[in-house]
Amino acid sequence: MTSRPDLAALTDDALALVANRGLVKRAARMFAEETPELLVTSERILVRYGDGVETSLLAGVPFSEASCTCGASSVCRHRVGLVLAYRANHGSSFDHIDWTPGEFDDEALEAFLGAAVLARANRTRREGYQATVHRARGTDPVVRVELPHCTVRFLVPHELSHAHSSASAHTTAEAIALAVWAVRAADESGTDHVHVGRSSVVRDADRSAMARALARTILVDGLSTTTAVQHATAVRDARTIEAGSAIWLADACIELTDQIEAYSVRHAGHSRTRVAMIIAEIHARVELGESVDSSLAGTALGTETPGETPLRRSRLISLGARVTATGDSTTADIYFAEPDSDAVFLMSHDWSSESDEALSGYAISTRRIAGSTVAALASSTVLTESAVRRANHRIRLGRKGIGRTSILPLGVDAWEKSIDVVDDYAEMHRRFIERPPSFARARLTTDGVGVMRIDSVISTDYAPAEQMWTMRVGDGRGNLAQVSVVHRAYAPGAIDAMVRAMSARPRAVSGRLTVRAGALWMTPFAVACDLGVIVPDLEEGLGSATMTRAVATGGVDAIDSALEGALSVLADIAHRGLRNAAEPTISALRRCAAGVVMVGMASTARAVECVADAISFGELETSADAWVHAVIRIVTAIESR
Repeated sequence: MTSRPDLAALTDDALALVANRGLVKRAARMFAEETPELLVTSERILVRYGDGVETSLLAGVPFSEASCTCGASSVCRHRVGLVLAYRANHGSSFDHIDWTPGEFDDEALEAFLGAAVLARANRTRREGYQATVHRARGTDPVVRVELPHCTVRFLVPHELSHAHSSASAHTTAEAIALAVWAVRAADESGTDHVHVGRSSVVRDADRSAMARALARTILVDGLSTTTAVQHATAVRDARTIEAGSAIWLADACIELTDQIEAYSVRHAGHSRTRVAMIIAEIHARVELGESVDSSLAGTALGTETPGETPLRRSRLISLGARVTATGDSTTADIYFAEPDSDAVFLMSHDWSSESDEALSGYAISTRRIAGSTVAALASSTVLTESAVRRANHRIRLGRKGIGRTSILPLGVDAWEKSIDVVDDYAEMHRRFIERPPSFARARLTTDGVGVMRIDSVISTDYAPAEQMWTMRVGDGRGNLAQVSVVHRAYAPGAIDAMVRAMSARPRAVSGRLTVRAGALWMTPFAVACDLGVIVPDLEEGLGSATMTRAVATGGVDAIDSALEGALSVLADIAHRGLRNAAEPTISALRRCAAGVVMVGMASTARAVECVADAISFGELETSADAWVHAVIRIVTAIESR
């Protein structure tokens, strides 16, 4: 009799990764309606179904490669049913969780993957890469490894044949080898975030120096004085940096040149504060890139992150949409969570209006992307074989996207059944404030995006002056969070839609999480409630909602006010140029420093004072260094609250 503990260890979730959840459900229903005949010998496992279909699995072969007379060339419900039948007759084995894929040596990898695959993977290892290992826990035997370009799961203990990668088929084998080496490194180091391979990051000193010079020039001369020739030079330098290996550093430089362009054409997307933060970030990433800590240097520069990666068959769960507009252009940002990798991706599309006024979210809800309307994509499950992800988690569909993509309606319980949902607000708050600063993290467009479970709605308030509607929600553990929507002309129905959704037994809300004044806040993208999945920015503005006026509170948080005031003055300096800073600027800096001292942040206040001192002495380089240090301290303080 054939003993297949690997089949017994395959959970329904593991089967869904190899096949899909729909096939698993159909196989379970077929098995429940009529138990098939199971024959187990030393050579194979044979299952005969009532409709005459036979599925045969040879010893040592993964169930996905079983032969089946139904004619399907890939995984079918009969192949999944074979696993269910074997489990039913031989018991489920979910107790082998104390294991590590690091147990596979290179000989085992070569025997399973082949020498050519291992040679290609070794080239990647020599260049170096980063990975995060998630161990098996509880009764779940799966070990998950997050690589820069994909996620690898080892679904069955002690079995390479059941390793699954979210990358496309032609890179899956190499990804398995990289994942095993990552776990091996994690086992040896005792940490689950590891740098594998090259002991030091490949640094491009010339491009790093070019990035620093670009940011330093804008800081010293001032963005407002940038000429067309200087702008063209900055764009050319940014493209040169982009051609190198430091993806996050290049991304910051490109954003800086975009800000220069936005200011030159008086575009609403320009922000003085954002310019200041980018300038400081570029300096910080260049400095961190020189660190002896390879993991820190690689993360700061983005030197070990692939630019684009095609994904294999993907199931993307929509998290709703966010609509923005500038001038006559409207942008729909549609967010998706991928259960296979626990990653969040962004798909964007722009539309221009024929008039001077931007289209509203409701107006673009019927526009089409890849054959489906924006409204459908923002509240659906997308099954696709043509998705391509960029390093910053933007996603697009390939040229054959329409023909290889299916759109299914999203149920109100789809988030809780498929993806990681925040159900402890205090724990999420702790994770946020313990994260590395933004200038030491990957520059992801989906940073902070997730889903929050709602146990109860505590109160709702409307502030007419700010045109902001805020809801306080609880997680059932005594912790509170705020969900807020600000009225925007291009999303006129957002507040009305949120009021309706929150009155219809809301289960969960998706959006971008931030921490403000020590509290967890969310800008919502969608709400799952009794009315279905509501995407506020795409709803029609009816103006029919009844809102309770906000009760007066203690006002703006004193610490936030002091920090943001200091950051605003520093941003004005970068806008006009350090070399143009005069006595009024010095006085403003000293007043800001005094305000920061009053809220108990003496070290940060001293950093602001140092900028004023350096400017008063007329030392440009010293002033620039002090300015960068002060902005970094303030940004870190704001993010850690």
